[in-house]
Amino acid sequence: MNENLLGESKKVRVALFRGRGIISAIIRWQTWSDYSHAAIVMPDGSLIEAWHRGPGVRRKYPKDLKGVSIFEVDGLTEHQSKVVENFAIKQIGVKYDYFGVFRFMSRRNVDNKRWFCSELVYAAFLEADINLLSRLTLPSRVSPGLLSRSPLLFS
Repeated sequence: MNENLLGESKKVRVALFRGRGIISAIIRWQTWSDYSHAAIVMPDGSLIEAWHRGPGVRRKYPKDLKGVSIFEVDGLTEHQSKVVENFAIKQIGVKYDYFGVFRFMSRRNVDNKRWFCSELVYAAFLEADINLLSRLTLPSRVSPGLLSRSPLLFS
């Protein structure tokens, strides 16, 4: 049985992580941020995330919430939440976007039908007509740190 550490909610939320590993440290350093990973918190408390090991986009129930900040999305309707939820579920099994991560170093746009963590989160909300960063429309340019600066996220 999966223990639900994030609690149930009627709407999706955003989880931002302060990872403890070397890759997380590099991401935080490169993006000038406290955060190194992002995920969508589903209404049942599970996470949908693009993960660099394994199948890529996956659904999981977290066992450890150290270094995790959970944010509500201002103005999110139940309908929009359902759109985000359905989009995220359809992405399960899509490969991880390694080239997109390297894009942060090269500054090239990448559109390869794969996801890295914050790119997936941002695209899911765009699908529901919620632009978490009003002047940015390309999900491939959104790092976890940039996502944390959205004026629509609150705890």
